[in-house]
Amino acid sequence: MKLAAVQLRATDDRAETISRAGDLVESAVDQGATVVLLPELFAVPFVQPDPDPDYFRLAETLDGPSNTMAADYSRRADITVVSSVFEEGEVPGTYYNTACTFVRGELRSVYRKSHLPFSNGFPEKFYFRPGGAEPEVVDTGEAGVGTIICYERHFPELSRTVALRGGSVLCVPVASASAPMREVFQLELRAHAVFNGLFVICSNRVGTEGVKEYFGLSAVYGPDGDILAQAADDRDDVAVAEADPERVAATRRSRPFLRDRRPELYGRLTRMTPETS
Repeated sequence: MKLAAVQLRATDDRAETISRAGDLVESAVDQGATVVLLPELFAVPFVQPDPDPDYFRLAETLDGPSNTMAADYSRRADITVVSSVFEEGEVPGTYYNTACTFVRGELRSVYRKSHLPFSNGFPEKFYFRPGGAEPEVVDTGEAGVGTIICYERHFPELSRTVALRGGSVLCVPVASASAPMREVFQLELRAHAVFNGLFVICSNRVGTEGVKEYFGLSAVYGPDGDILAQAADDRDDVAVAEADPERVAATRRSRPFLRDRRPELYGRLTRMTPETS
């Protein structure tokens, strides 16, 4: 199989942005990709540091234009596409940061971001209700694919959950623009790959939005933490890499971290808070 990270610059013109995203998905398909990841909330500008109630006008339902494009390419190309949308919930006034996984055009998973920041210029708790479910793993026929969203890469429990549920590919759509975070961005993603013995796809935005400068670095990582493909750092691009599922099995045999876990020792740790630690 081949994995693809789509890197995209979002504008105020949703239709034009979705069209460009579709062109990038098509480019990935032309290069043989069978799993394609789009950036976090790829069709619209991301939230700015100051909360803005007008931002809610950008929300869309799960059958809106963003997912319609993703589902269409997934069906026509017979591939898996992970689409990230600003979801307008069924209950009026509720909104989510949501990743949808389409396999050959069928919606197989809806994952709502459960860990939300309110710091470093990302006041997401103002906009999104946190999801209440752990990441799912979708069997695509080639691999088990699980998704976590942006800020959640700082929480190793989530990627470990994907691995324990049979995932061999971890998708991480992001909107990362923090200059200090750029220094550890790839370190974290490589660590997720190594600790869990899986492939990681990370798709970021690129370019200027308001006061933020998104730094790209969209890439595909191997189970050893190696960078298999990386997008350009200054424009729309696609990073595509070959990914042999047997490499996951071989890695987990040679580094059996999942086997050697001691979950009976972690119970108190998982319940600890900064106040009780």
